[in-house]
Amino acid sequence: MVSVIVPVYRSEQTLERCVKSLLAQDYENIEILLIVDGPPDGSGILADELAKTDARIRVINQVNQGVSRARNRGIAEARGRYIRFLDSDDYVGEHSISPLVEQMEKDGSDIVIAGYDHLYFGSRIPKTPHVSGYYPMESGQSQEVLCRLHEAGFLNMPWNKLFRREKMTVQFPTDRTLGEDLLFNMQYMSEISGFSVIQDSVCMYIQDDRGTTLSTKKRNDKIETALYLYQKSKEFFLRLGVEKGEKLAFLDTKVITTFLDEVEMTGFSDGNSKERRQEILSFAEAARDFVHGDEPRIIRLDKLDYKIIYFFLKRKNISMTMFMVWLRTIVVKLVRKGRRV
Repeated sequence: MVSVIVPVYRSEQTLERCVKSLLAQDYENIEILLIVDGPPDGSGILADELAKTDARIRVINQVNQGVSRARNRGIAEARGRYIRFLDSDDYVGEHSISPLVEQMEKDGSDIVIAGYDHLYFGSRIPKTPHVSGYYPMESGQSQEVLCRLHEAGFLNMPWNKLFRREKMTVQFPTDRTLGEDLLFNMQYMSEISGFSVIQDSVCMYIQDDRGTTLSTKKRNDKIETALYLYQKSKEFFLRLGVEKGEKLAFLDTKVITTFLDEVEMTGFSDGNSKERRQEILSFAEAARDFVHGDEPRIIRLDKLDYKIIYFFLKRKNISMTMFMVWLRTIVVKLVRKGRRV
């Protein structure tokens, strides 16, 4: 049996779609654990109503403690041999669980990593791992594969994976609100003997126009989190035997692209010009401190917008950075409008 853990919080509009997509699986031996995390809306009532429609649904209520504690509660309550996670605002296709189980049982692996479809502002973008197969953790090939998977973003989330419950001796960290998924995945993978990769899409990950707000807390959290995840990721790969330098250069680039993503998102924020300027300045200073730190950094940017914006950002030319962000925002909005039409 597969236990699917779904934290429920402020998901009144999406929970039914999520649950119904799980009930429609061609793999029927599942239990759906709806961990109702003290939502302020009607999500909990909806969860109870959904549980009446199928015996495979279990509702577990708790006071609001955050997504990590909700997932940890699900792990503790799970009865299945395997564990799958899903966010309540996402959903899955009917062949989402069976390929994961088939690969895990075929290989005897402890985790299966898969692809997903990124539903981004009205566009459907397939995200597929570059390899497939089974990789023992002690092999040199596994080190290279994990580096590339991390570089492409496939290690960050829990919902594109199938876990073996008996191997789940770690929990999601509850002292962080950003990056906790990656930390959990790396902790789990530090204690296993092998992993499998498949190129199937197993989740519809939705990102919509929810907007952003500017605040000092948000800015500091993003910078601190990026640097913290960099250090933890580096430690993870060094423990696996990956050498410093060229092979870990992608981690240096990942820090800068994280900063650049935040800078580009200021074009969609509801902050005023002064707030956006301060936001960008903070990331400019953080980028320079990182690049000119104690260790040499190798930064390789492939996207043209990254290259242009970083050219001005690293020189702390905030006015030109803001102008280039504004131009990019106009183009993105025009593309989105064209897709909607």
